[in-house]
Amino acid sequence: MDLGFDVVVTITGIVLVFLILVLLMAIITLEGKIFDGLGKRKAAAKAAASKPAAPAKPAAPVQQAAAPAPQVEEGIPGDVVAAIMAAIHAMGNGKYTLKAVRRGTNGWGKAGVNDTTAPF
Repeated sequence: MDLGFDVVVTITGIVLVFLILVLLMAIITLEGKIFDGLGKRKAAAKAAASKPAAPAKPAAPVQQAAAPAPQVEEGIPGDVVAAIMAAIHAMGNGKYTLKAVRRGTNGWGKAGVNDTTAPF
């Protein structure tokens, strides 16, 4: 066995791996800069397109119509309705309104029956 040859192969392999890693890092950095530039260009084009012309007179304030009160089934507390309304408002960013609140059937009982009577 030639120890010198083994050392040369090992060092060559290590150097080659690190050179490829540096090359990959440079490629990924370059791609990031390219995509950042494209994103800034698209954002600038979108901002220029959405920039309105100077209005002739100030617009009148918009009056929002009051949402009708939801129909609530008997026995449901007001704080539960308020929590449901807050969750719908938060998840929908104000696009959705609550129209009715009704008690649902308990699905756990049905799931238990299906589980115990299911065929093998």
